[in-house]
Amino acid sequence: ETRHVTTMEPVPPSLEVVTKHLNSLGNKDKVIKIFQYAAQALMHYKYKDPTNPTTKKINTLFWSLVLHRKLFRCLNFLIEIVNIKKRLQELQVEKNDKINTLLLLGKNIAFLFFWPLDNFVYLCMPHTHGRLTSFDGTPPAIASYHCWTLANLCSFARNLRLYLSEENSWALPDRKLALVKDVADTIVSVGFSKVADPLITWGHIGMAGIVSAVLHLHLGWPKQSIAERKQKKHPRKSE
Repeated sequence: ETRHVTTMEPVPPSLEVVTKHLNSLGNKDKVIKIFQYAAQALMHYKYKDPTNPTTKKINTLFWSLVLHRKLFRCLNFLIEIVNIKKRLQELQVEKNDKINTLLLLGKNIAFLFFWPLDNFVYLCMPHTHGRLTSFDGTPPAIASYHCWTLANLCSFARNLRLYLSEENSWALPDRKLALVKDVADTIVSVGFSKVADPLITWGHIGMAGIVSAVLHLHLGWPKQSIAERKQKKHPRKSE
């Protein structure tokens, strides 16, 4: 039999598409993440003097964005509960790709523990002028970063399998970018956990965070088949 492959391509950008894309809940978080990690990188590479007024403003912005993102994501663990239930159901299907599902399940379980540790514990700790004073280095913080790293490794293993088995040439660039994003996320999680000190600096974490957020927005950009594009360009006349 002849196999018909549906070739997908990005939807052409327009004000409507861009607005809808950037204003989804998950993508709003990534836009804020870009500013958060950019502020972190700036404080490491350029604005190092704590007495500099610009440094103080960037530092205030950074910690404000950290706090807002924690509040924004504090219920994300509920998504993981739904996903875990879905993965367990998928494992019961005979023709299911068990390895792929197990890697997704590992990622979901790791994030199930990460979100409460990273968000609820953070929000319950004392703050000074919007900045958390006692989270980094505490057992909950280190545990959350280890869970995050485990989730990233599961994601990398899954995306590597998908890349190596991908038969559609149009999908390969996105498969590669997904791997790059996993590496960037791993740099951030390992950097925060202090496991790789002093190899991974505060600046490296900032740059990797920016790369991860930008790739998330790029990979999530809506796609359409060529047939759909042609149909929109030359709609059929109603009979």
